[in-house]
Amino acid sequence: MKRYTLLACLLLVALPSAAGVVYEIEVKDHEQSPPKTESMEASIEGRNLKMEIASSDWSDRGGRGDMVFRGDRREMVVVYHDDKTYFVLDEETMKALAAQVNEAMSMMDQALANVPEDKRAMVEKMMKDKMPQAQAAPERPKSELKKTGERATHSGYPCVKYEVLLDGRKIRELWVTDWANIEGGAEVGGVFEDMSEFFKELLDSIPQFADGGGADQPFFEHLQELGGFPVVTRDFDDGGDLESESTLRSARRRTLDPSAFEPPSGYKRRSMLGNQ
Repeated sequence: MKRYTLLACLLLVALPSAAGVVYEIEVKDHEQSPPKTESMEASIEGRNLKMEIASSDWSDRGGRGDMVFRGDRREMVVVYHDDKTYFVLDEETMKALAAQVNEAMSMMDQALANVPEDKRAMVEKMMKDKMPQAQAAPERPKSELKKTGERATHSGYPCVKYEVLLDGRKIRELWVTDWANIEGGAEVGGVFEDMSEFFKELLDSIPQFADGGGADQPFFEHLQELGGFPVVTRDFDDGGDLESESTLRSARRRTLDPSAFEPPSGYKRRSMLGNQ
């Protein structure tokens, strides 16, 4: 499951309510033959969201994991169950990471200042290999959200089709239903605001977090423009072939334990900072 699939799933479940709501999401990975289908649960209560990852191909660590967005504390928690660790990305960590990136770029500039022009490219490449954080941030892609007007019913919900275009190429397709049609959808604006602002702050402070490839960032750029709940999200590769598909299958209320939005007891916190 690609990282943009995870982000698509996040949008699918970003629904606050007075009581807890649990969503069942079906994800198909079309890059495998035959396509691999997985079912996962996501839970939300108040401003907090937890996404269960059935197969953590979205990370470089593999194994099982959870992703928790804490809107009440403005932080994201990623949990790795196989080695019982987790990390927290909050405003303090963002500032520390940004400082590391700026320091690395400054060190590289100083080191290159006295390098002869004919050797500069070779030395710069060597330094970037040793300090990848010193690389210039990729150009942030611009995309367009297009409402097609096409209508259909998905999972029992009446939907209208949107497309996300990047340089004229369709990279994403969304079938969106009105908020009123979804359990808990009436209050979705608050969580959307929190998530959108959080990831915007992340990319503004650490542009290196952006792929430059186009899938993840435009997703969050259009988070608040959809005007409804995306029941189906489909992502396409450079050749226009379907890569992944996420579909809401059910939404039901459930009493949730507050500890569900915390790292499990006994798990060790790991640092995102390279020098720690």
